Amino acid sequence: MKKNLTFSKLLMLFVIAALPLSMMAQEGKKHAKPAEKYWYIQADGGLSINHGDLANYNGGIWDDFDHFKRTVTPLDNLNWNAHFGIGYQFGKVIGLNLKGGYGLLSGHKHQQALVLNSNADRTLWNLGLDKSNYIEGNLNLTFNLFNMFNYNPRRVINLVPHIGVGGIYYKAGTVNQLDADENVSKVRATQKGERELSYTVPAGMEITFNLAPKFDLFLDYTYLFTGTDNLDQVAKIATDEAKHIINDKDMYSQFNLGLRVKFNDPCDIDKMARESKKITYRVDPNPLVEGEDGNVCFDVIVTIPGEYFEKKAVMNLKPYLAYNGGQIDIDPITFVGEKVKGEGDFRVNYKEGGEFTKHYCMPYQEEMANCELKADPMFYVYDGTIYPTQDEIVKNTYFAQGATVKLADGVTQKDEYIDQTVYDTINGMKAVKKLTYFFNKDKYNINDRKKLNNEADAAFNELLKAGVTDFKVEAWASPEGEEGHNNELSNNRDNAAEKQMKKLAKKTEITIQGEGKGEDWATFIELVKNSDLKDKDAIVNTINNSSNKQRTVKEMCSIYPQLEKDILPQLRRAEVFVDEPYQEIVPRTIKVKVPRKH
Repeated sequence: MKKNLTFSKLLMLFVIAALPLSMMAQEGKKHAKPAEKYWYIQADGGLSINHGDLANYNGGIWDDFDHFKRTVTPLDNLNWNAHFGIGYQFGKVIGLNLKGGYGLLSGHKHQQALVLNSNADRTLWNLGLDKSNYIEGNLNLTFNLFNMFNYNPRRVINLVPHIGVGGIYYKAGTVNQLDADENVSKVRATQKGERELSYTVPAGMEITFNLAPKFDLFLDYTYLFTGTDNLDQVAKIATDEAKHIINDKDMYSQFNLGLRVKFNDPCDIDKMARESKKITYRVDPNPLVEGEDGNVCFDVIVTIPGEYFEKKAVMNLKPYLAYNGGQIDIDPITFVGEKVKGEGDFRVNYKEGGEFTKHYCMPYQEEMANCELKADPMFYVYDGTIYPTQDEIVKNTYFAQGATVKLADGVTQKDEYIDQTVYDTINGMKAVKKLTYFFNKDKYNINDRKKLNNEADAAFNELLKAGVTDFKVEAWASPEGEEGHNNELSNNRDNAAEKQMKKLAKKTEITIQGEGKGEDWATFIELVKNSDLKDKDAIVNTINNSSNKQRTVKEMCSIYPQLEKDILPQLRRAEVFVDEPYQEIVPRTIKVKVPRKH
């Protein structure tokens, strides 16, 4: 039974593993995606499953994962294994790896005649194996099934069968007699004192998950056929009467989770093409202009962001003037990555990117009057040759096409005026609000709103740590009550905020320009307009048209309690500002005269 079952599994795995070899020549694509070749290291670990003579399987294959209950600690019952390995991927499909590891095996068998250490005169039943341990190593040939049909080094999931040769250096565990409840009743054979050596034939399947260009997570199931029947110290016999020993070999399998680190140098030109809109373009002048000498001269300015341009990539940018019925091609621009050995027009640093300017001059043609300057970016992996045109790229190598971009409008002839935008830079200082102290109604004691003002204190301390010493304070009152009282209240709040800031500054010398601003009508009206009050427009109109606005606010508070609860408390405050430099780019349109040719 064991021989028939395992032979069919081996045949199936071998067919799966050999399938790529029979179909590798079927790829019909003229220029396939360049294959990445790289070294890698990997580590994996998981469960060991016994398929030897002491493997019961009454409860299915999981029956021999964890069944032998002699030890106290649960982890001690578990049959586990772990490996570390190194490998090399030769291209799209085939790889090779060498790995070694350590593992444990146990198991039990009921209702089967067994012999101990090939002694046919000792027929035994109901035996259990307590932890054979092994050191193993194997060399595996791997095949990526999905890449055989459609190569994609960034595919998220791949199926990778493997087959190989190896060896096992094992020490067979103790064999026990078990009763009906699987308890040990007698030791039949103690653990062997010396290790023995045998060959193995591993075959299995791996599901890989591409976490990142340099990292794979994988699940692997491997079936290992050995050249020995002594892993569990027993052998099966056909019947109790015949005492005929079947020369089966022991087998075991492993179900593991692993991580692979690839020492590759990925060059994902498909991603560059998908994200080609990250590249920005400018043309000076725009629109294009016919010069005094009858030539159209302009600069194409290309800005490539950092961490975009792959180190072994080449981009051919093909500019052209497109008009109704045709196009005028102009010289392409070649950009090369920092690890490309060939020369292009510009070399792009991966980390920094850069801005690159190409100057063009060409005689004016009538077709240029109603046209657009466009460009097509095309990407390919450097293979030892820089191709000067996109036709040669298409003919000779795999490429990825980026999105067509419009660079500029067509040519304006002489003696015409065009609008041109220029930019003025204005430098200055502006006060930026950094923190706010809040106060209760008709009060100017900072401790009344301790929780909120603790946050303001913390923000002020951060400014001090940053070296800020010059501050401005604007204090306000809510616009209900008598105006003179509110002016005095805002001054007191300014003094309270300044006093608190000086207290926090301790020995640090700071400068404060403070001012009580009185009633804050503008913020009050704005908060009401942006509130969810049902009659907010009527409230605003009533207050704006009142001859005594302060009294009207009081009356409105009795009608609309939300004013007193949510809006007025926001106005009872002292705001702290810090002067910060700023630069503003202000566009300005000017008329540019373009002289006519005739």
